[in-house]
Amino acid sequence: MIKILESQNAFGVMNTGSITFDNLTYEDKKFLCEKYHIDISGFQEYIKNMPSDIWKANKKEIFKTHRIKFGETMGINWKHMFMADQDVKKSGSRGSSFEITKDYVEANPNGWSNIAEDLLVIKNDVPGVVIGHPVADCPVVMMVDQKQKIAIIGHCGGPLIDEKLPMMISEALRSKYDSRLDDIFTYVSACAGDTWTYDSKPDWANDNDFWRNYIIYNTEDKLFHINLRAALLEQLIKSGLDTDKMKFNLDDTITDTRYYSNAMQRINPSRGGRHFAGLCFDNNNDDNIILLKPDVLVKKR
Repeated sequence: MIKILESQNAFGVMNTGSITFDNLTYEDKKFLCEKYHIDISGFQEYIKNMPSDIWKANKKEIFKTHRIKFGETMGINWKHMFMADQDVKKSGSRGSSFEITKDYVEANPNGWSNIAEDLLVIKNDVPGVVIGHPVADCPVVMMVDQKQKIAIIGHCGGPLIDEKLPMMISEALRSKYDSRLDDIFTYVSACAGDTWTYDSKPDWANDNDFWRNYIIYNTEDKLFHINLRAALLEQLIKSGLDTDKMKFNLDDTITDTRYYSNAMQRINPSRGGRHFAGLCFDNNNDDNIILLKPDVLVKKR
């Protein structure tokens, strides 16, 4: 069985770098108050005067508590979560993939390791090992070869859609694992909806022919409106994938306050941060695919 996992903002920010004074949860503040024996009334001044090296160390501790809560709620080992850096300068090519094997998990027992490749792969022989990405407004594309029980994921924001990364995900399954298109199920996580706008044409949109239908200048509000999902869907269809075996989470991370959003951070700093989207195999070896989100499993904080 495949578990598709989306954290929303129920557990706090799901990476260290995006934790700020503005997006700390009540539990984060309580944790720091207890650690430094301070009253919540004096919290803001105390934290903002904290030396940068100590604040950085505290952010790591806070992120650890978020992962632990996420793992407990989703029924996974919080240490066995892996993400890819998507560093093409180090990997050497766009669309590169890396398989998280038993040996790799044993060598990296705390997860979250430095992996340069764009795409992460797991097989069902590593149940409970999670591959995914901390994201805000960007979709994570997940594909599962249901016959061979192989899964692959990739973060696909606007710049990577421009580079055609979504099309490279199914190609990686086909070329490296001999997957058949008919056997692939595709899931796309929550992302920015059609409320996403830019003041000017995005500098990452280099393929003008491709974006012509998906980045539209509105003469009334004088903004560029971006339809990320439609652009992504076109590339998935061009890959030969069956639309009947696709599922999109249609939550709009910009307007839906259950998610973090880069676009909304400028207006409301507390909306800045990263939620997590990924998947894992369960010990159950059936073909079921289940979606776990905290708006179903836990009360929203």
